[in-house]
Amino acid sequence: MRVLGLVRAAAILALCPISLARAQSPADFYKGKTIDLYIGYSAGGGYDVYARALARHMTRFIPGNPTIVPKNMPGAGSLVLANWLYNVAARDGTAFGTIQIQLDRQHE
Repeated sequence: MRVLGLVRAAAILALCPISLARAQSPADFYKGKTIDLYIGYSAGGGYDVYARALARHMTRFIPGNPTIVPKNMPGAGSLVLANWLYNVAARDGTAFGTIQIQLDRQHE
């Protein structure tokens, strides 16, 4: 019985720091930050125009009204950008990109 009491006490003490933690609100996180919107194609094309229009109007819908800066990273039909976003880009919500997804339709 004494062992059971010690186990309960250890479980309660282990869970106490978790209950005291508080997440940062999205508005506090994005306030004053710059978000990079990477475009997987060169400047002047259809994807570029679409992404820049998205950047212009998207700031109103993100809490904290961050600045969105469009940046081009062309190459391999946006595969260079997709790999860069997956392997290198910050994973904190300050970088995202527009890429093209090509579906192989040979097997229909």
